[in-house]
Amino acid sequence: MPHIEIDGQAIEVAAGTTIMEAAASLGIYIPFFCYHPKLSVAANCRMCLVDVEKAPKPLPACATPVADGMKIATASRKAKMAQQGVLEFLLINHPLDCPICDQGGECPLQDITMGFANPHSHYQEEKRVVEDKDIGPLITTEMTRCIQCTRCVRFGQEIGGIKELGATGRGEHMTIGTYVAKAVQSELSGNMIDLCPVGALTSKPFRYKARSWELKHTPGICPHCSTGCNTDVQSLGKEVLRVLPRSNEFINEQWICDKGRYAYTGLNARDRVTKPLLRNSDGEWMEVSWVEALEAALAGLEKMLARHGADKLAGLISGQSSNEELFLFQALLRGLGSPHLDHRLRQQDFRADPAMPLYPALNMTLEELEREPLILLCHGFTRHQQPLTNHRLRKAVLNGGKVVSIDSIQQDFNFPVTQLVAEAGEERGLYQQLAGHLAHLHEAPQSDALAILAQDLAAADNPLILIGSALLHHPQAADLLAQVESIAELAGGRIGWLAEEANSAGAWLSGCVPQRGAGGHLLAAAGLPADAYWDADMQGFILFGVEPGVDSMRGAEAVQRLAKAEFVLSISHFAHEARQYADVILPMAAFAEGSGSYVNNEGRLQSFRAAVKLPDEARPGWKILRVLGDSLKLPDFQYNELSEVSAAWLHAVGDYGMDIPPFQAFPPLNAAQVHSTGPLLRLGDWPIYQGDPLVRRAAPLAYPPRAKMHPQQASQSGIQGEVVEISTASGKVILALELDAHIPMGCIWIPMGYPETAVLGAAYAPCSVAMAALPERLTESLRVS
Repeated sequence: MPHIEIDGQAIEVAAGTTIMEAAASLGIYIPFFCYHPKLSVAANCRMCLVDVEKAPKPLPACATPVADGMKIATASRKAKMAQQGVLEFLLINHPLDCPICDQGGECPLQDITMGFANPHSHYQEEKRVVEDKDIGPLITTEMTRCIQCTRCVRFGQEIGGIKELGATGRGEHMTIGTYVAKAVQSELSGNMIDLCPVGALTSKPFRYKARSWELKHTPGICPHCSTGCNTDVQSLGKEVLRVLPRSNEFINEQWICDKGRYAYTGLNARDRVTKPLLRNSDGEWMEVSWVEALEAALAGLEKMLARHGADKLAGLISGQSSNEELFLFQALLRGLGSPHLDHRLRQQDFRADPAMPLYPALNMTLEELEREPLILLCHGFTRHQQPLTNHRLRKAVLNGGKVVSIDSIQQDFNFPVTQLVAEAGEERGLYQQLAGHLAHLHEAPQSDALAILAQDLAAADNPLILIGSALLHHPQAADLLAQVESIAELAGGRIGWLAEEANSAGAWLSGCVPQRGAGGHLLAAAGLPADAYWDADMQGFILFGVEPGVDSMRGAEAVQRLAKAEFVLSISHFAHEARQYADVILPMAAFAEGSGSYVNNEGRLQSFRAAVKLPDEARPGWKILRVLGDSLKLPDFQYNELSEVSAAWLHAVGDYGMDIPPFQAFPPLNAAQVHSTGPLLRLGDWPIYQGDPLVRRAAPLAYPPRAKMHPQQASQSGIQGEVVEISTASGKVILALELDAHIPMGCIWIPMGYPETAVLGAAYAPCSVAMAALPERLTESLRVS
């Protein structure tokens, strides 16, 4: 190990260590702009020049490996003059607009200039001006401020996995921008703002809202997927103004996806409910006091129970709810005598419920994913479903691993993936074929993709099989899960789950499923699962944080069933959908307004606390449930503090562990059928920015729904225009059409999560498509796209 000396301090470091890293280990600061520990070394800003003994000129600390006996001075006259010269050069063209720059107060260029610059410049010439580029609704560009550090370029290529930004021109004429005039599409693009050491890239939604030193910082947990990214929620007064990543090398490193970064903009949506609402006898909504609203809710529940019994009462709760809310919700429903409660609104097939694990566990840490040599991804598009988990899979491939995906459509991954796509409605057959190849490996060798995959799985040492959330949306989910278990057994592999929502694990552990109580205890009498509510004669509903009209597979049927019920209590952040069917709407705390805890995909328990005060008369969800339970004279609802509920949850759940069996014994299954009678099979899933009520209302993330079809299929179907009319047994809708060769023949892909598409019903149903005239409401969306 080389022995070196930095500013008179001796240190022994590993071979290959750079001067920058060695100095950092001693606590010695060397200024820099282009260097970042998570990115490759560019050494193009030259700000980190240091004086190395016997070297003829200063050397860049970020790119210079240490050598035995090296003596380095970071503050000698030679080093200071080099640093001052670099700063003077960088400031030649930099505009003096710090008072109006959003980077002010957290700008490395400001800080380093104050600490290292020569106060007198030799240059009097005019500064250059660079034309700003519109790269989308999330990032504001002021490219005159750019110092060409190329951090954003390297991030896009090395972390984001998409080469969207690049440098054109040379010298003073060098500029950063997109190669062609288009918006930045990466789901991790907001991290470029954090990386930019000047004000060239800033947040468009945050622009001119506040100065950095005015903001209050509150540690939080992202509520939009089960990775459990750590966040820094920044607020001013009662308003959340910014959400940034909080460093946690075990989970999200230093990054956060755009969904977690910008979803806060939906908090002030027009339909945000902040006061209790009550439907009067004329069917009109009016704002009432909490006392009146609670009295109406209790009276409505008691009347419904007296007339129809607890077996006609059902409960639905969001998987984004905290452990404390989930625990009290199941206690409330079961205390009233109802066995019908669930959080899985998007699932169609529940036959595998007896075989499901204690909770959907990844069964490894996120860091361990990076070292997996072979991963089989079953119906999981991690890039959009769990962007920071996808980042770990990408690192596994970059480290020499291999990822193979089985799915209904070809997905646009940002790293090399071998993709096996099922023909229309033949997903079960694809998994069966893979299991068959594994069972007959010693027969005549096959050269097709499935046979090669079977050989790779058999040859691998304990390969990893990941079950994506889209598999559970399939109408044959139980059959597919049984095949996955068979594949894992034949290949000698492990199974991990990519849970869908932020607290899916907590929902299972808390007992928010019809067949299990808190802690996973099997119940003597199981209730109905969520999808069955719409066919049953349910007369009462308690909804917590959900919008069944767009959150469930059969949204239109869900709204119809809810509208027919005798009494519906909605505890929600937003009132738009609930006004169609609810009798009482109680406003509850949304993201950043309440406290609680989540269990992420790894099984890691993480807590968060409120960042801002509640708006108007909204109340924490756990308090609303506690008051309801206490007012209904149910036992064990006398909690005064959140910590008491947390302790009760921990006691009920017990030590659940982070490594659990992926399945219990499978029950006998009668194969379910995919209804393929019809011209086309309707495919679909929830896009990245339609996954939950808050994200759906985030204006910067809004994207109009579009149908997708293979160009050859469109030609065969006689589709020649940009707009089509899609019809199913439950309704029809007119959408813009995008031709996409990733969609299998015989299918059309239509996104879920939109009120416009909810009328079409569940995915994997037959549909017909015809050309349509262009409605006025689609004109603007087509023009923008």
